[in-house]
Amino acid sequence: MDRLNWVSSATKITMFVILVLFCLGSTTAAVSRKAVPPPQDVVINQSQLVWNSTAKNVTFTVEYRSFSSDWTPIQACSNSPLTSCDFGLERAEAEYGCVQVRVAARRNGETSESVEACSREGDPCTPNVTLTAAPGSLTVNLKRDHDLDKEHASNLKHRIYLGKKGGKLELYKDSVSSEFIDGLEVGQQYCVTVAFVLHWEPLGPASCVQCETIPGYSGSKQTQIIVVSVVISGIFLLVGIAYIKLFKSRKIKQLLQPPYTIPSVRASFTLTNRKSDSFIVFFLLVVQICGFD
Repeated sequence: MDRLNWVSSATKITMFVILVLFCLGSTTAAVSRKAVPPPQDVVINQSQLVWNSTAKNVTFTVEYRSFSSDWTPIQACSNSPLTSCDFGLERAEAEYGCVQVRVAARRNGETSESVEACSREGDPCTPNVTLTAAPGSLTVNLKRDHDLDKEHASNLKHRIYLGKKGGKLELYKDSVSSEFIDGLEVGQQYCVTVAFVLHWEPLGPASCVQCETIPGYSGSKQTQIIVVSVVISGIFLLVGIAYIKLFKSRKIKQLLQPPYTIPSVRASFTLTNRKSDSFIVFFLLVVQICGFD
């Protein structure tokens, strides 16, 4: 019986050791897969793709895709130690003359994450983007004076990605023209990248990420309330001065004096009722103001 217990315990220990070794092996494999750092600063300049890398003993493979197609390796830029690639031929043969490109690093059979290239040199397949920051808002200025717009009109849209600096950029909106984004946090840096989409499919490389800090308001709410109060007070003051000047002038004073005594010959027309006096004064005032001399 003791022997059976000992065998059972040894079996459990053996299984535990095997499980630990398996987990360590899986972890090591996962770490090794992530060990190859991806390329950095992957940028398109005309038909030339360039990038930087801090990794040693690595090769790079560049892939491209045209409109509505899958990623395909560029043979001349596969497993190459160079940090640049000319994809002019692929672009010339692509539909609409636009391609997206990406690059990955490879070492000892392990491949890094692929990094898609952006364009900051006015690529004809990339939107022309500028940002304007205002208190609590950001305007994405998009120009439509390019050949793709003339050819496809409203079928061509701008896919805007937005996010805080250091975070992931999320899809914000597909827009035909410039976009005003409000409700942003003051003091935060927001970043934007924009790409063309044609019939909801990506077309060409996205613009390189641009960031702007959202400025604060020029004055506090209390200052704004004070300014509004002063303006309203000034308006009431001007109205009061105008009223006093109008009704205290010499001519108006004469009009407001008690009515003249009417001769006894026309005594029957004497106005003794105060209402009638007021009506005459009001009538004379209207005549005076309207300029009927």
